[in-house]
Amino acid sequence: MFYQTTITLPIVRLQWLLSLLDTVETQAEVRGMSDTEILELRLAPNMFALVKQIQIATDNAKGMASRMAWKEAPKYDDNEVSFSDIRARLEKTITYLETFTEADFASAVTAEVRLPWFPDMMFVGEGYLTTYALPNFFFHVVSAYAILRSAGFDIGKWDYMGPGLALIPDVK
Repeated sequence: MFYQTTITLPIVRLQWLLSLLDTVETQAEVRGMSDTEILELRLAPNMFALVKQIQIATDNAKGMASRMAWKEAPKYDDNEVSFSDIRARLEKTITYLETFTEADFASAVTAEVRLPWFPDMMFVGEGYLTTYALPNFFFHVVSAYAILRSAGFDIGKWDYMGPGLALIPDVK
């Protein structure tokens, strides 16, 4: 369970973000929008911009996997200013996640997670994953989608769902 939820699921969503960026970049060229304009889009004045949403989503993905596997996560500089930069960050995160094996999560059930924004508190194993890590990861992924959708890019639910559906042929 821990491997699928901390590795497989985030990889699929990060790959989806890469695909979504391709769609948006094509539409942005037609609209005459620069990378900077798009990466600085936000839903509300007090909400993080698109670039920060993607940075946090990648930080969440690598942090979640690392914490559950008792490993140190790599640190990234938050210096992306173009689609090329943000793609490289997404690809670097996917590559990092692909280094994990199911065996890395053998002790995930007892993983203790302490975060500085919850002083004198900790999460343990599945509680961290289900009540904080996954909801937080998806919040930033969905926020990235919502920012682009609200900016008028021609994307919809199926663009969000992406290619990761676990469909199999129905042989009735």
